[in-house]
Amino acid sequence: MAAEKVSLLLERCEAAQKLVFSVEDGQEVGEAETPASVMVPYLIDSRRKLKLMSRQQCVLDYFLILLETLESPDELLNNPCPQNIGRYENAHAKWKALKSEYREGVQRVQDSIVILQDKMEQANKKKEMIGQLMTNLERKRAEMKEKERLKQKMNKKAERQASAKLQELELAEDACQRALQQMEQKMTHLRAEIDSCQATLDSWTELRDELKGSIQATLEMTGYRLQWVGEKELCVELRPQVYQPSLGDVNPLCLSLTWTTDGIFHIKASQGAMDLLPESLHGPLSQVSTALLEIMQSYLSQSEMLAEIQHLQSRFAIDWRPTGRQLIFLKSSSIVCHLHVEMGYPSKGRVSLVSVRGEKGPVNISSLQPLHENASLTEWLKYLSTSMQI
Repeated sequence: MAAEKVSLLLERCEAAQKLVFSVEDGQEVGEAETPASVMVPYLIDSRRKLKLMSRQQCVLDYFLILLETLESPDELLNNPCPQNIGRYENAHAKWKALKSEYREGVQRVQDSIVILQDKMEQANKKKEMIGQLMTNLERKRAEMKEKERLKQKMNKKAERQASAKLQELELAEDACQRALQQMEQKMTHLRAEIDSCQATLDSWTELRDELKGSIQATLEMTGYRLQWVGEKELCVELRPQVYQPSLGDVNPLCLSLTWTTDGIFHIKASQGAMDLLPESLHGPLSQVSTALLEIMQSYLSQSEMLAEIQHLQSRFAIDWRPTGRQLIFLKSSSIVCHLHVEMGYPSKGRVSLVSVRGEKGPVNISSLQPLHENASLTEWLKYLSTSMQI
């Protein structure tokens, strides 16, 4: 009975094994490689069937061992299930543990291989780097040797040049010593000449100072004052107070007198006084005195007017324009009066009002007239400053 059951079980196992390992119809060994989309499910299913078959074989082995221990079929039917089945489960658990340990070992080995490969790559890189550094070091060493050789060569050349230059300098020094001795002799001779010339110059300087003092005293008596003297130029001030003490502090007239090598002089007045001079401001040196006398007379003829204007500048806001002989009176910030002074004022000429400009434009001046018909500059300014018509 038991033998028949075992035979039946073996037949079923063989049938199942054939079913698992059977080749499908139309598939032959050596065919072309199956695609992964077909092969992967097939391999997964095959692995599942193998695991099932392995478990069935373990059960079969257990049954065979159990049947060998039985003396009769009645023991299989009557006796309870054996209790020592745990050793097979322990064996299976040990197999799983060994399998897990194997996988862990394989993983450790793979990790170690990866780490080793990284270290080998790093070592190779360092080896290449060291090789490159050694190459650069050898190249720099060769360059330094070449530079040192060139430097030694240049130093030798420089030493030869320095030696030649030193010889030249020694020869030049000897020549300079001889020249220095000659120059000292000449300097001694020149010092003696300088002392002689200085003594002569001192005497001439004393004579010049005396002549200058005499000229200054003479000029001051005639109304002139010498400011300074150059090689071909001198500056003179005309002081009309000498002739007319009543002029007070009227400003003097500054003149610049220059002359050329051919004996021609030129006279220039200070800025703002050109209209005070006569037209002829140049001529031969023999006529300098005559020209200065004419300038003095012209300045004296207008000195009274200039003294009056100078006095009025401290009382009124005025501006004298000698070129056009106009006097501008600023009564306020918006009222400006223009007056014209004729030549010969105050003895012959007269003063007239030219225009008045107010805030709204020009003002009618027909009715503007001081009490006196020939009013002076002072009277005109007093009248304009107090007039209510402007």
